[in-house]
Amino acid sequence: MYEIIKKLCSVGGVSGDESDICDTVYNLLFPYANVVKNDFGCVFAEFGNRESNYTVLLDAHLDRIGFVVTEITPKGFLKLEKCGGIDFRTVPGSVVTVKGKKSLQGVICCMPPHLSDGKEDKAVSAERIYADFGLPVSEVKNLVSVGDTAYFAGQPEKLLGNKVTSPALDNRAGVAAVVKTAQLLNGKKCPCRVVAMFTSQEETYQLGAKTSAFSLEANEAVAIDVSFASQPDISGQYGKINLTEGPMICYSPVLNKNITEKLKSTAVDNKIPFQLEVCSGRTGTNADSVAVCKSGVKTGLVSVPQRYMHTQAEVVDIADIENTALILEKYILSGGVSNE
Repeated sequence: MYEIIKKLCSVGGVSGDESDICDTVYNLLFPYANVVKNDFGCVFAEFGNRESNYTVLLDAHLDRIGFVVTEITPKGFLKLEKCGGIDFRTVPGSVVTVKGKKSLQGVICCMPPHLSDGKEDKAVSAERIYADFGLPVSEVKNLVSVGDTAYFAGQPEKLLGNKVTSPALDNRAGVAAVVKTAQLLNGKKCPCRVVAMFTSQEETYQLGAKTSAFSLEANEAVAIDVSFASQPDISGQYGKINLTEGPMICYSPVLNKNITEKLKSTAVDNKIPFQLEVCSGRTGTNADSVAVCKSGVKTGLVSVPQRYMHTQAEVVDIADIENTALILEKYILSGGVSNE
């Protein structure tokens, strides 16, 4: 699983520019499924009983938050605008990779504390994000164009136990869980057809999920994403969600209660650890879009607990990803809610 995470988190794939991560996901799934890519930055993998008239859809978005180059200054700095939910408190001084004619690493400009008048102590505004690549303006203009994307640089690193830190674990952790599910089901007799869709642009407009779910005739769906785990200063239900204690099965008005209960009973029956998440409205995931596609698709949601979301140091536990895959495998082998 760590090797899968390394492959998934080591490439770009900012919303709207997912070609690199599409290729990575395609190669990971090719041995286990019938895999195709489309023109909207999405990957589809079909496995299970392909002759069945009952289809279970799995969704995991593959894009990551990042930036878009909007200007090259006369001194060769790049003006960056956010693409997705960037946490501007963590941006200054970060190392970023820009995807130009070739990948270049630079740093987000920041004010040294010695020269600060105190106004820099607050989160930097979106209008003041510039990146320095250490190159003369002529070379920058030769390698980078307005419209190119940039993202937080960094490779996955192991922490104590099974924990891993990396940028883009939202939602490469969910992608890894679905890849593992396909591996677990390989060679097993499934009662239903399974289509895993790895969708683009969730971090912006959920465009990939809206168009992809519309193109498929699914009887039910399960979205796989990440959600909040406990860390200092977090209270409420998320203060009780712990890494290593299993994936989160979500209750929400948007979601189909039969699927939610079946996911829960599947975990209980197979002694797979899990935790509960409750959303009083929308879930903030692709489940919201899939559930209202066409005349509606009954949908569930399973999330990998994660700390420090939308930063350069997201943290998950590999055991939670593995257990997400186990729940999905057992759920699919049981036929989902096809008999309920």
